[in-house]
Amino acid sequence: MPRISLKKLHALKSSKVGITAITAYDASFAKFFDNCGVDIILIGDSLGEVIKGEKNTHKVTLDEMIYHTSAVCRSTKSSYLIADIPKESCKSINRLIRDAKKLFRVCKINMLKIEVNSKNIHYLSKLHDEKIPVCCHLGLTPQYVTSRKNFRKYGKYPSERTEIIKNACLAEKLGAKILLLECVSDEVVNRLKAIMKIPIIGIGSGKSCDGQIIVCYDLLGISYNQAPSFLDKKYLLISSFHARLKKYISNVKKFT
Repeated sequence: MPRISLKKLHALKSSKVGITAITAYDASFAKFFDNCGVDIILIGDSLGEVIKGEKNTHKVTLDEMIYHTSAVCRSTKSSYLIADIPKESCKSINRLIRDAKKLFRVCKINMLKIEVNSKNIHYLSKLHDEKIPVCCHLGLTPQYVTSRKNFRKYGKYPSERTEIIKNACLAEKLGAKILLLECVSDEVVNRLKAIMKIPIIGIGSGKSCDGQIIVCYDLLGISYNQAPSFLDKKYLLISSFHARLKKYISNVKKFT
């Protein structure tokens, strides 16, 4: 089976069939998810927590991302592959472009994910000029979290709603191909679905997104830094991990 394309993801959105996504950081998990039919595998910088045992994602390096991304790329055939660009790579636009090109050159990924805010959103146009396909991550952005208070729902207040919607629309205009919304209110998601053409993937952002993503260790119930409050605990009642994953896939396909 050929690898899923961006065109296929758009077709799923158009058909109102939920897009399934999950994180993976090694060959064995990635192959398992790929064989089970997951649409998107994200090699996330969440590996800083779940693999390295750190408190956050801030110290993940490009070399670490390349190491884990290479393992996932070698072991998959069908899933669409997205890799995070680490925080250290976003210190300047020149470094971001250089590191992004290296990640694509060494690893056979389909897309890069970058955490975006009002200060760095202009980077997207530069990446687009370099023909680097980008998934824009808005809402809760773990790379910029400085306090536990930052782990909350975003878009509850009018000013936040306005900023997220403005940045999402601008990201699409600047060339973003997929939007990932983390811990964003239902109201914001519904407004964006009505005006945006690119697929919207959610995590902790309700069931109205075009797709959902989950950290694989959260689904396993063995999260290093505690499972997020939005995780549906019903999954953990299913004893077989294969059955648990299939249930997750089935649920997401019906979400939209």
